[in-house]
Amino acid sequence: MFKKLKFRLILLYGITTSVILTVIIIGISIINYKQNSEQEKVLFQKNTEQIVEKIKSDNIVNSTWMLQKQAENHYIILIEENGKRLTSTHQVKAAMEIDALAEGIKERAAAEGIRMERRPLYSRMEKTSVISLDNKNEGSYLGMAVSIPTQNGWQNIMVFSGNGQRSRAQAGRILLVIAIDLMGVAALFFISSLYISKVMKPLEEGQKKQNAFIAAVSHELRSPLTVIKTGVASIREDPSAAGQFLVHVEGECDRMARLINDMLLLAAADARHWRLNIEPIDMDTLLIECYDMFCTCMNKKQVVITLELPEEALCSIHGDKERIKQILTILTDNAMSYTPEGERIVLRAYQQKRYVVIEVEDHGKGMSEEEKKHAFERFFRGDQSRTGKKNFGLGLSIAKELIELHRGTILIRDTPGGGTTFIVKLPV
Repeated sequence: MFKKLKFRLILLYGITTSVILTVIIIGISIINYKQNSEQEKVLFQKNTEQIVEKIKSDNIVNSTWMLQKQAENHYIILIEENGKRLTSTHQVKAAMEIDALAEGIKERAAAEGIRMERRPLYSRMEKTSVISLDNKNEGSYLGMAVSIPTQNGWQNIMVFSGNGQRSRAQAGRILLVIAIDLMGVAALFFISSLYISKVMKPLEEGQKKQNAFIAAVSHELRSPLTVIKTGVASIREDPSAAGQFLVHVEGECDRMARLINDMLLLAAADARHWRLNIEPIDMDTLLIECYDMFCTCMNKKQVVITLELPEEALCSIHGDKERIKQILTILTDNAMSYTPEGERIVLRAYQQKRYVVIEVEDHGKGMSEEEKKHAFERFFRGDQSRTGKKNFGLGLSIAKELIELHRGTILIRDTPGGGTTFIVKLPV
């Protein structure tokens, strides 16, 4: 399911961003093309005006200069004296091509009010704007025509710039734009793949944890249900032995109730519906109560429990007294579960800046680095050989959720000499 979703998201994200990138590049290319075209027209006009000034200032047309100028700029220069062409022998283009260009620019000049077949009126120079001319065989040209009055009549100067170089340059720019666009699209798909994979990773891990959670719950519920079902069947066969079997049935019912309550607590924490009864808490008193409870009521293994408090009273914290007590109970009970008979458990508290730090130290077999990573995962048991029915592997998960609700943190470190120490930091 996640693979298909990831593929679709990558495709959607990649295509969307690629389309946007392509549109932007096309828009920039169009603007750049228009700017280049305008610059080419301005440059062509300046060059044409310089050619015209050179021809006007010289009484004789310099054929060598004409050929050099045409070769340098890839121009075609036509000069007519009183309607008769003077420069046809200097052109590299076919005569028909040149005639077509000359006729085309004369027509466009006439449209601008310049009649090149007669002497200019008012005895002043007349010139056209930069004109675009299309040719079926050779493509487009830029052209400009000037009509100059002389003593013996008039002189027409027509300059053309072919699109050969422009077309090659434009083709090069188009190929560059396409290459940039393709590289951009490839980069976007690569980035989208990394980004979507990173976004989807927590979902995939959450799905795995959910599947593991369901499997663990199913496993934990299967055992008491089996005992209950077996007990009921035995009672049906021999009602006289009901008392013997009912003890086990009631015990398994209590076990299921504890499991369901723990699961409801975790579900409330996940949904952020876990409400705390916030009040000032005297931490010294609470720690002493927890110590007394384990010393008198819950110390079935005869483990030595020690309480270490500072000489000065601990700062009060604002929190839910019953939930803080539940945290201490879970950690102390966990320590007792892993501490051999005759060993010692230390319940320690002290002030650290604006935190009250509580340590629950045991001297059991300790935890490996791998076990520390998973210690707060639901249904995780460090010692898989333990089959105690009271332990579901949810206690540390609940403790961590409660500590985080109090804006605190919990850490694990090794006890010097062997064992594990849980460190809880609660803000005052």
